[in-house]
Amino acid sequence: MEHSEFLSKNWRKPNPSPLQTINDFLHQNSHAPLHLGFASLEIQNHQNGQLLQRVHRPQGHLILQKTPQEGMAQITVLDYMVFPFSFQFAMPRAQGPHEGHMLQLPRPLHQGSWYVDHDKLQLSFYIDPPDPFLRLQVTHVYQGILVRNHCCAPCCG
Repeated sequence: MEHSEFLSKNWRKPNPSPLQTINDFLHQNSHAPLHLGFASLEIQNHQNGQLLQRVHRPQGHLILQKTPQEGMAQITVLDYMVFPFSFQFAMPRAQGPHEGHMLQLPRPLHQGSWYVDHDKLQLSFYIDPPDPFLRLQVTHVYQGILVRNHCCAPCCG
């Protein structure tokens, strides 16, 4: 898919599907990063199976980009409560809902997974502190794409 075709197909929809937007972006020819702004973000923190905290934010932001490695892409999470981080993932081959593993997560994050369908993008991972009893599971749920802009390298740092 050509870059102009990707823009015309995705930039004029009022509330496009996260699944369709991600699939279309990953299968077009441009290597420019894509900034995704979402209408809502819910972050949940669990410890030992118990909900510790639920935070609702009116907006959430991610950067999606292809990597030089064939078949791989990267998401930069800009809304994490402690620090922004990136992870890589294998590009989906199927057109339907997809789940996969987060690769190359920075420490102390690990065992990450992601899921995307027509309604949401969900990221889930663990934080391992020195005391195993304090281990946290964190889940981000992004819904309602509002903004899709190609960005320059400085904004995707």
